[in-house]
Amino acid sequence: MKFIAYLAGGSILTAMVLNAVSVLTGLAVGKEIWFGMLGPMLASVITWVAIERQKITNPQKMLKCIIQGFVIKSFFFGAYIVVLVQTNQVRPGLFICLFAFFYLALHMTEALELRRVQARLVMNGINRATCESAKIKTCD
Repeated sequence: MKFIAYLAGGSILTAMVLNAVSVLTGLAVGKEIWFGMLGPMLASVITWVAIERQKITNPQKMLKCIIQGFVIKSFFFGAYIVVLVQTNQVRPGLFICLFAFFYLALHMTEALELRRVQARLVMNGINRATCESAKIKTCD
C-alpha cells in the first residue's frame, strides 16, 4: 500500500509543480493539468489496489487481473477524454498532452513496481521449494 501512496503523492506533487510553473509564466492551464493528472492517477491507484489484493489472495492469477485492469482502463480513459473534451471543460490539445504525460509516467512506474513484485514472488517460490526439498521447517 506504500506504493499507492507514492503513485498518488507523486502525481499530485507533479501537478502542483506544473500548476505553479504555469501560474508564474502567466498561463491559465490549471484545469488541464489537474484533469490530465486525475484520470490516469485514479486508474493507476484502483488498478494497483486490485493487484495488491490479488497478490495476497492468489498470486497465480495476477496476470489475469492485470489484463482485466487494462481492458477496463481502456474504456474508462476513452469515456473520460470524450466527456471532458465534449463538455468543453478543457482545451483539447493541452489536455491530451498532459494526459499522455501522466498516463505514460504512471504506467512506467507501475511496470517497474510490477517487475519488482513478480521477482519477489518468484524468489519466494524458489526459497519455499528449496526449503521443502531440504526438509527445512523454518522458511519464510
